[in-house]
Amino acid sequence: MYLERPGCNLCMGNQEKASAGDTVLATSTRLFQGRVVEDSAEKKGESLLGSTPMVVLSSMLGRFPTMVEYKEAVDGINLTSFAPPSEDLARPAIPLKAV
Repeated sequence: MYLERPGCNLCMGNQEKASAGDTVLATSTRLFQGRVVEDSAEKKGESLLGSTPMVVLSSMLGRFPTMVEYKEAVDGINLTSFAPPSEDLARPAIPLKAV
């Protein structure tokens, strides 16, 4: 299993790729064939789309969780509700001084 570093790596089409024949599980939708992983002589490379809880749990376990493990991990989390912050979290711009 390939664990991507945080930031703009595979999603931006950079040169970084998982090892040929590896399985990539990501929350990114830009997983078309050959973009993040190539086939090897022994195994076809897999790019799989997963929910955030599935990707986090898989990275912690180093494998896909069983249905029981997944249900236990998300118990009490409302996975179908999202509310944006009730306040503006933006900070005012800090003026830069020319040197």
